[in-house]
Amino acid sequence: MSQFTPLDRLRRPEYTGDNRCRPCTVVNLAIIAVVGAAVAVWSAVAAVVTVAVGLAVLALRGYVVPGTPRFAPRLVEPLPFDFGHTGPPRETDVLSDVGDGADEPDPDAVLESLVAAGVVETDGEQLFLNDAFREAWTDRMATLRTAEESEFLARAEAASPTDIEAQLHGDHVLLASGRDIWLRRSVAIAEITAVEALQEWDLPPEIRALAAQPLRTFLQTCPVCGGPVEESTRQDCCGGPGSVRGDPEQPVLACADCGAVVAEL
Repeated sequence: MSQFTPLDRLRRPEYTGDNRCRPCTVVNLAIIAVVGAAVAVWSAVAAVVTVAVGLAVLALRGYVVPGTPRFAPRLVEPLPFDFGHTGPPRETDVLSDVGDGADEPDPDAVLESLVAAGVVETDGEQLFLNDAFREAWTDRMATLRTAEESEFLARAEAASPTDIEAQLHGDHVLLASGRDIWLRRSVAIAEITAVEALQEWDLPPEIRALAAQPLRTFLQTCPVCGGPVEESTRQDCCGGPGSVRGDPEQPVLACADCGAVVAEL
């Protein structure tokens, strides 16, 4: 049974700890201080409460003001200080990584299995996702993103190639097993439902979880909100795709509406 506290629903591990953006933190601390000073003119007690709540949110979620990663680096860049900051965690973990991670999949073999099963179709050198599979996959993503937490976790555990305990932590899903991994919610929804949809196709069970990762590169619909997916770049701060600087780090597939990254390219 998953154990978590109400605070776990508020935490954003992708924006805190080692992933915390220092410019975002500095700017938000300044904002909290200014707001606290303004409230103090009216009530000292209210000011203390305001600052305490702001600091708590900053500690748990990485920043208080929505959209901070899009403007904070620009604000601090002219200052004569090196704040330094890290980007979001790299997308190295996938559903098939659970367990001891000893077996490295053969990408060519996985693709050949998808083509043989008819999930992926070819036209010369072009690859396309079968329309029927895409429709079934999209429908399953829609049901999972709106599912109750218990159903979400049960489906995650059922889709895993090994025994795991799944837990939700904000926008991330923890798959606890011999080698614990964290999945973005967007990746988790896409891969869990891909495995489910593949059960209706002539694909060996041991290949389904391995196939979920490359299938994400065919996504046209966001697993998180249902918006359109397009090629973009991962921002070099903690705000997601769409760089605020001139040197974006990583090309990705991301949702045009909510910014959720679904695959690295």
